[in-house]
Amino acid sequence: MPGYQIDGISKDQLDNIHHASIKILKNLGIKIESEEAAEIFHSAGSEIVKKRDGFIVKVPPSVVDDCVQWAPERFVLYGRDPKYDHLVEPGSSCFTLFGENIYVNDLYTLEHRTCTKKDLEDATRLADALSEFAIIEKCLGSQDKPAETQSLHNYEAMVSNTSKHVLHGFFSGRNSKKIVEMAAACVGGMQKFLKRPCVTTTVCPTSPLTLVKNCCDVIIASARLGVGICSITMPLSGTTAPATIAGTLVVQNAELLGSLVLTQLTAKNTPFIYGSVGTIMDLKLGNPAVAAPECGVLNVGTAKMAQYYKIPSWCGSGVSGSKKMDVQAAYEFNTNTAIALLAGSNVVFGCGSIESGLTFDFAKLILDAEQLKNLKWIKNGMDVSEETMALETIQNVGPGGEYLTSAHTLRHMRSMSQSDLFDRMDRDAYTNKIGGKDIVERAYEKARFLIENHKPMALPEGAAESMRTIIQASESPKSEEV
Repeated sequence: MPGYQIDGISKDQLDNIHHASIKILKNLGIKIESEEAAEIFHSAGSEIVKKRDGFIVKVPPSVVDDCVQWAPERFVLYGRDPKYDHLVEPGSSCFTLFGENIYVNDLYTLEHRTCTKKDLEDATRLADALSEFAIIEKCLGSQDKPAETQSLHNYEAMVSNTSKHVLHGFFSGRNSKKIVEMAAACVGGMQKFLKRPCVTTTVCPTSPLTLVKNCCDVIIASARLGVGICSITMPLSGTTAPATIAGTLVVQNAELLGSLVLTQLTAKNTPFIYGSVGTIMDLKLGNPAVAAPECGVLNVGTAKMAQYYKIPSWCGSGVSGSKKMDVQAAYEFNTNTAIALLAGSNVVFGCGSIESGLTFDFAKLILDAEQLKNLKWIKNGMDVSEETMALETIQNVGPGGEYLTSAHTLRHMRSMSQSDLFDRMDRDAYTNKIGGKDIVERAYEKARFLIENHKPMALPEGAAESMRTIIQASESPKSEEV
């Protein structure tokens, strides 16, 4: 059953965006701030022009075509626990959290404050408990830890609290190697990790048309280590990209193709996810409008361009500009998440985030998960068959009858949608069973309960100690720079 999808962009329009991006890569080029990356491009036939702060790399269309062909159309995102293995393939969709929030609404006091490693542990544990999330993106940073090794602390916090596949920014080539060592310790050794890599790195091209040094270093190190790459660009129409959707898609596509080419030239057939969190800059306010309708349209373009290249897509949606979990947050989440899902995005991410991606809110994650059940139910569409049309049952019940006691109802009752926090009760039950509590209050209560009671799959013996040793060695003054 294929389910529902929206198109929103024609094959001719996709062709036009592709050819425009190819012209940019061939004639204008992209800026590369890594000498090693520039050499990788150059060895494959790209023209390299040295600049004061990097290189301009002009990529031939044939190189782009080859690298697109090398990127796999389907692959598995492995969990530490095999029951959480997730196959990414055409037609599949999954959900994850929004990344890089730097603030949190405290789970108990609701105070708005800078996030800590403990907050990331709690948020990861909560997402591990929620079946709506097949994979888990780093949603917070360990702001109480040193910047240079924060990504190591972030990974330790996550892998200790989930056995699902982890998506995480490695920050540097050096940390990429350390995180792979940590991940290997958590799955029983490097050989097991190479067979079932349980982490994917996220990198972010810088708009317009730039791959900074850390981005290049992480791509190169990760691809060589057998780790997949999720490249997420963040163009802002009107500032870092043209003030039109089509122009923004052209810039975005060139940036993502550039990172795809570097990935495949480094290690052919490395899993690559084509991602975007593009939107507009509200030029009146000077702020990114992360929940604007343009975000939804860009998500359609992102999903369809990825399908055009036969590679998986990653669409940023569901983030709200609201400062708390309120009606605005709910409307904005549903609008853009539904659009990304129905456009066929393979990974829809943005759950749990408010304030334009700056603040994580536990109640929002709970309520986002609740709505995801409804969205997935809608996307699946309807099954039309002899059994589901129920003609025999309709004839047996006849005019004026009832279906509650029919065998057909018994067979299909568990396929009907269910509600947890969303209120379907009558007023008396609402008052007597839940005391008339607001849904946000109940969402915080559920988050607290799950975090305090959910027990993630334990790490292998010695893994926690190995990770601490790696982090301590990296923070030592004698730590060797790579």
